Amino acid sequence: MVRKVRVNQNPLKSGKGGTTMANRGTTSQVNGSYVEFQAAVLRALPRDIDSDVALSWTKNGELLARILREALTPNGKPAGNTYPLSVDYDLSVENAVKLGQYNWTNGDITGKNFPTTRTGKVEVVVELIRFNCAISTKDAQRELDQRGYRPAELHELLAFGEKYPELQKQFPIVALGSVWRDRLGGRRVPCLGGGGSGRGLGLGWVGGGWGGVCRVATVRK
Repeated sequence: MVRKVRVNQNPLKSGKGGTTMANRGTTSQVNGSYVEFQAAVLRALPRDIDSDVALSWTKNGELLARILREALTPNGKPAGNTYPLSVDYDLSVENAVKLGQYNWTNGDITGKNFPTTRTGKVEVVVELIRFNCAISTKDAQRELDQRGYRPAELHELLAFGEKYPELQKQFPIVALGSVWRDRLGGRRVPCLGGGGSGRGLGLGWVGGGWGGVCRVATVRK
C-alpha cells in the first residue's frame, strides 16, 4: 500500500496574513521544480543495487536522509558547488598552466615535480568542500575519505582554473591530491588564489593546515 505524505508548506504571506496571488504563483513554481527534482533523482537511482543493501537503507531512513542531504546540499547549503569539466591528463602541466592565463604562477609547478599516472581525456565533476574551520591536511583527507571523496589532483585543478577563472578570486582552492617535496623537505600542494590584482597559481605548505575560508577541490570516488 502506498502512503500519501503531506508536505507542510510555509508560503509567503501578505501583511494582513493572507497569501497574495504573486506568492501563490511563486509557491506553485517552487513545488513544480521540486517535483521535477524528485523525478530526476528517481531516474538517476542505480537499478543494480543488491536487494539486501536496498532493504538495509529502507530500515535506516534517518541515515539515508542525512547522506542525501550531505550529497545534495553540502555543508547545509543549497547545491551549487559542483563543477563539471573535461580533464586531459595527457596534456603537459606546463601547457595546462598556460591555458589558465594566470597573472602569476609558481615556477616549481611543473610536470617533473607533479607527475600523474592518469591518462586520456576524462569528464569529471569537481566539488568544492569547505570545512568552516582551520583543519590539518591529515584531518581533511580523513574527512574527505569518510564522505566518499578523493582530493583533486593538479591536472584537475588546472582544468578547473581554466574553465572557472573567477571563482578563485572569491576564495583559495587547493588540490591535496598532488604533493611535491621541495628542496628543504617541505611538502607542497598546488592552490588557486587571487583577488583584485588578478589570479594566481601557487603552492601551499601541507604542514600549515588550511583555514576555514579555503575550499578543497575534490572528486567523488
